[in-house]
Amino acid sequence: MKPISHIGVNMIGEGKGWMKILSQEGVPVNRESDIWIVHRKIDGMRDFVCGGGAVLTTPEYIERDILRELRLKARKKEKGKRIKEMGDGILIVLPFDPDTVFEDSKRKRKCFYSEYGRFPDETVSSISKAKARRTVVECIKELFARKGIPYIHKWYYPEGKSFFALRVDTDFAPAEKVVSLETSLQKINLKATFFLDVRVLKNHLSPILEGNHSFGIHCYNHTVYPDRKRNYKNIKTAKELVEKEGMRLKGFASPYGIWHREFPEILEELGFSYSSEFSYSYDDLPFFPDRKRNLLQIPIHPICIESLLMSKHTKEGVRNYFTSLIERNSLMGEPTIIYSHPNALVENFDILKEIIDYTREKGDIWITDMDEIDDWWRKRGSIQLSAITEGNIIKFTEKIPIPVEIILPDGRQTICNVDRTVDLSKLSFGSPRPISYPKEPQRNKLWLFLREIESRFYMLRTRIKERSDFLDAG
Repeated sequence: MKPISHIGVNMIGEGKGWMKILSQEGVPVNRESDIWIVHRKIDGMRDFVCGGGAVLTTPEYIERDILRELRLKARKKEKGKRIKEMGDGILIVLPFDPDTVFEDSKRKRKCFYSEYGRFPDETVSSISKAKARRTVVECIKELFARKGIPYIHKWYYPEGKSFFALRVDTDFAPAEKVVSLETSLQKINLKATFFLDVRVLKNHLSPILEGNHSFGIHCYNHTVYPDRKRNYKNIKTAKELVEKEGMRLKGFASPYGIWHREFPEILEELGFSYSSEFSYSYDDLPFFPDRKRNLLQIPIHPICIESLLMSKHTKEGVRNYFTSLIERNSLMGEPTIIYSHPNALVENFDILKEIIDYTREKGDIWITDMDEIDDWWRKRGSIQLSAITEGNIIKFTEKIPIPVEIILPDGRQTICNVDRTVDLSKLSFGSPRPISYPKEPQRNKLWLFLREIESRFYMLRTRIKERSDFLDAG
């Protein structure tokens, strides 16, 4: 009789960061699985692993004798995962705790790699949540491979190998420029998501909202305040003005991409479904920052056209930067959302059109907008994935109405729609997906410090310029 294996991982302990990653990946949690993620002290870990179990954990939860064998010491410079084969099983120890990664909301100015000009920079999340996710997922895949079990998870997209969307923040742009951009986008049949700077556009909302696009709130005053009261007032005022025009709004993107710890509560209270702040996460799959809240975070790529032009990129260099980004993400199964502003997009529309043409020519990318991404991610999250494997046969408890990815222990993979019973021998598998993580260039710290000072001075000047009695009194 062929051995039966349960698809999924057994979560030992309450690990919020781990659960966010499992949700992003679409991996089921199954108490019958012999693949464990351990997030609390347990007895008998050595016996479980030696008996053929597979464990992924962090140093805090390892028995002392195992810790000594792995030579894991409390050194800040310790890097990289540690793998230990024990008896018939395997133990992988991460150097970081996913809970800490997702709790971190500090921001930092970073450079982004480019072959086509100076490295552009932006203030983003100090810790790359996407990098942490990819590390965890690669470890889980390795545990499945070592156990000889196919790795199965809900695919990230309803179609294709990736998705592409355009986000437009209308920062200070006059209404005629916004309408001009909408018209140009409609001519090339691209639906974008516009996040409106309502203070600037409040007298011209009607013609803007007639465009065949989706819309969200950027701000009333283009700033993020240190306190809840003024942030609430700022966002609420903008939302009410737009909704008076009959437009239902789902999304919010904060000025300068700044994340505030009160945003999940404020935005859910005001009826938003998702937000997008690259100072909290960038270049990543969507996720829910707060398990108590139903607010989705949709990360984007934080470098815009203007940043590249300021970094001595030619128009050709800008195009090549974004097409290279799209190509790499498509190969890795990662999403691409780019953003910019109306002035730059109108003046450089030829570049944007070439980027869109390139994306369409690839033919395997779902071109969408951020409202549809929110809808899809919620639908994906509502679908339960439960299955067992018996030799080449996978039996699902119910028909899965979305694509799944199946990765064999040798790394070959396929993305397919499945019935309740799947015979692996009848599926066509391709080569392992290449891993090509973006390079993380280092730049002179003094340069980054001066750029950050310049940026903060600009934000302060803007806040002073936009100061209004209703917010000060608010």
